[in-house]
Amino acid sequence: MNPWYFAIGIFFISFLLIVGIIICAILLMIQKARKNINKAVVVSAGINFLLLVATVLYVSSHSTYYKYNDWAILGSNIYTIEQKYGEFDLGKITAGQKGQVAYYIYTDNGPIMPDHLDHYYYIAYDEQGVVYCVWESLQPGG
Repeated sequence: MNPWYFAIGIFFISFLLIVGIIICAILLMIQKARKNINKAVVVSAGINFLLLVATVLYVSSHSTYYKYNDWAILGSNIYTIEQKYGEFDLGKITAGQKGQVAYYIYTDNGPIMPDHLDHYYYIAYDEQGVVYCVWESLQPGG
């Protein structure tokens, strides 16, 4: 999936949650002025706020690509990553040597300045197999 689609979707969801929080705050102020506070409005505002926080945390932890949790991958063992996400599309793990491997994520054929190249989620690991860097980049030679 093109990152633009993900960004637009997250923006839309965040916008709706913020609007919900604002509406709940206005309703709460009106009810407070009338001295008749309804618990449903407070609960609704709390749920909207928690969903907004969860959205921000998800976007932060999946900042490189929506499928891969950068926070969980960084510092993990490369063999654990391979077990969880499957066989790598580029590169092979060599025991006792540092290297990099990658998962295919998408081909950019989107409507906004497409490059028509394959994009990969790269993972770099050290001699002990500990992941120290992740990034999104083009195919080799691209």
